[in-house]
Amino acid sequence: MKIVRFILAIALIALLAQGAHLRLLFVLDYALIGVLVFSFVWTRLSLYGITVERRGSSERSQVGHYFDEFITLRNHFILPKLWLEVTDNSELPGHKLTCVQSLRPLGRAEWKARTYCSMRGRYRLGPIIITAGDPFGLFRLQRCLPAHCYLTIYPTSLEIRHFEGLNGTMPGGNTISSPTHHITPNINGLRDYRPGDSLNRIHWASSARQRRLIVKEFEFDPEADIQLFLDLNVEGHWVVDPDQRKESTVALPASQATFRSSDSTEEYTIAAAATLTRHFLERGRSVGLVAWGQHHEQIAADRGERQLIKLFEALAILRTQGSTDFGQLITAELPRLKSSDTLVLVTASLEESWISVLPMLLRKNIKVAVALIEPGTFGAKQGSLLTVGGLASMNIPTYLIKRGDNIGQALSTELTKLAVYVR
Repeated sequence: MKIVRFILAIALIALLAQGAHLRLLFVLDYALIGVLVFSFVWTRLSLYGITVERRGSSERSQVGHYFDEFITLRNHFILPKLWLEVTDNSELPGHKLTCVQSLRPLGRAEWKARTYCSMRGRYRLGPIIITAGDPFGLFRLQRCLPAHCYLTIYPTSLEIRHFEGLNGTMPGGNTISSPTHHITPNINGLRDYRPGDSLNRIHWASSARQRRLIVKEFEFDPEADIQLFLDLNVEGHWVVDPDQRKESTVALPASQATFRSSDSTEEYTIAAAATLTRHFLERGRSVGLVAWGQHHEQIAADRGERQLIKLFEALAILRTQGSTDFGQLITAELPRLKSSDTLVLVTASLEESWISVLPMLLRKNIKVAVALIEPGTFGAKQGSLLTVGGLASMNIPTYLIKRGDNIGQALSTELTKLAVYVR
């Protein structure tokens, strides 16, 4: 709008100069035309030779931690940049990089943005839009710099204190004779060396006798695999409005919510699963995951740091967007479950459908434990008393997590039973 008024002023002065034949008006008109041309050229050159480099402190973070990102803006041109407005279009909540910078010829500017990670997920960082203008404020041009990357925020995982370790093996457990890349105290046999085998797996005595490289194969201890089953059916979850949660405990069904909130049964479910995952893996147990959110997620049981990252990557992006009933999910996975498995079901549902499936698991000699997110504390009208009573009648350990509870402490009290249960 300003440039339109400026052009109209030039035209008006030109008409007055023609009518009055005043030299001063002609000089003023030419000067304004020169300012217009200068401003346009300056604005175009202000976006020339600009590069942006962004460096994050890591490609991964966790809820409750801070993410630091460093931005470097460089001018590779001999003309200065009087002002450049930098606008960041990142998806990360609370990530603020927008600022105004000026650059000297061949100069650079660097600044840091620190963001508190409040919500798990996978977020795009960038692109950056740079807006430049002339000294008179007549022109504004934008340029989009596709400098972007991705940040994965893992769910929070709390410490489980005063917990008896899962040290024992299952009575009558079968030795897992399938080869594993992990080095364990149990040797399953010997075989020829294959490219990629670690040198610390070589059996030197056999290699000397056979005059070729022989490596050891290992097997796991006969312990129960931990299978985490998550209920991500949208019909069974509740979300508290972050703007109202201090004043009200009334929540919306997840199927009706148009916003995300850390105060929801979804986030409690994921946080409980992450806490259990880290706890079991740190104690050398083999952990798998089954869930049906926006897609069917099935991760085979394994152990080690690599399995921890794999499970946390999955938990970071899982959402309560599934339409599969929790009972149907358990029934569908039943054929592949072994009697040596221990199932930990994490759910906020009080429906009878999934509880009625549990006797089939028990008849197959599968150990079951339930971490129940109490939906009544999030605004649901139905209480969990009948559900807890039904589970207690089947001697299934139940661990109740209420809104506002410290998940690690809530699990610490009850998981001592689970420690005895899976031995």
